[in-house]
Amino acid sequence: MSIRFLACVLVVCLTAPCFALKVVTNNSPIYDSPPKLVSEISNGRLETVGEGDDLIQIVHVWGTPYERGYAQGTLLKKEIGTQLVRIGEAMVKEMGGDMSLLDQVWESVKPHVAEYFLEELRGVADGAGLDLQALIRSNMIGEASEWHCSLFGAWGKATQSSGHLLQLRSLDYAVNAGIQKYPVITVHHPNAGEGHPFANIGWAGVVGAVTGISSERLAISEIGDDYDKANDSFDGIPFTFLLRDILQFDKSLEEATDRIRNAKRTTSLMYAVGDGELGRVRSFQTSRTLCNVFDPENLEPLTEAHPRIDDIVYWGMSWNVPAFDGPLHEMLKKHYGSLSGEVTVREILPTVRTGNLQVAVYDLTDMVVWTANAGADGEAGPLNAYERSFVKLDMKRLFSQERPTPKQKTADKN
Repeated sequence: MSIRFLACVLVVCLTAPCFALKVVTNNSPIYDSPPKLVSEISNGRLETVGEGDDLIQIVHVWGTPYERGYAQGTLLKKEIGTQLVRIGEAMVKEMGGDMSLLDQVWESVKPHVAEYFLEELRGVADGAGLDLQALIRSNMIGEASEWHCSLFGAWGKATQSSGHLLQLRSLDYAVNAGIQKYPVITVHHPNAGEGHPFANIGWAGVVGAVTGISSERLAISEIGDDYDKANDSFDGIPFTFLLRDILQFDKSLEEATDRIRNAKRTTSLMYAVGDGELGRVRSFQTSRTLCNVFDPENLEPLTEAHPRIDDIVYWGMSWNVPAFDGPLHEMLKKHYGSLSGEVTVREILPTVRTGNLQVAVYDLTDMVVWTANAGADGEAGPLNAYERSFVKLDMKRLFSQERPTPKQKTADKN
């Protein structure tokens, strides 16, 4: 079965043999004020960060998988209900089919989905008062579609001025479906023995991870492609669940590498995983039948537009795309030795023009994240995430929050 579809229209030809590098800057504000409390329940806390149309909701959830899901559904009932209808209808239209396509994907992956994911989904559905199958469908869209994105990891000589480990997750995807309307950072605080705290940087109602960071100083990046399309299958674990397992359970880059290698994978996807403790990022070219692991010394493809760089792994908009590999390479070399989160936000992203839907830049040394989402219908400012205002988050603060108690006051949700 193959029902994957291309949901991103690129602004330049992917196979362009050359490029003209014109440096562009993003001078929009970067919001770095602490999150503001909105409301609390026994297993959850809702906060906001940023301002105006660049506001992002942060949901902290504690407890069992069901309890964490129920807290998400309760605190974001309106947003999740609206999001399900918006995403489901729009994305199925893009596929040229109906909801049965997503049901087919679910039936294929279901035997490989751990029970704790099902429990969390049930909790979200119950908390939001929604149909479970509708929620499941919305969580299968990522598995059924193509995500043309960019990534890099930089450390050592590449970030010599700070000595930090830096990682980019730049997501290029369809924005006409309105996925970006309700950005949500879900900070999970699992019960003892059920994993460690982690943040899923996504959208209302989406429990799988395409972007995220854990308290163990691991972070994920992901790119879609079709280089092994002939062997693609949905008879395996959805990649969004695989990546979330890395965030929730793995404590090192080696553990994450073993998880990716040993997983029953589904389709052609590229990943990067950064380890702030180890101080390096590793990249992966995977499919159902292959898993190639790359460091800077053996990074592929080795082309004129994609040469190797000491202490950096990188890919621009999928596998072997000169029109993006070239500019990304040039910008990484331009700032080599002084690469930072702010340089990435201010200059690299708008120049390379990657991250139209979502961007996350991780500093895994300081445990800081810069993130932005595309503008939605009726919102002011540019459409592309890489052109908008970013929020800067102190992840150590988010991961260290304590569970609400009945004695704490509850603010009214606006």
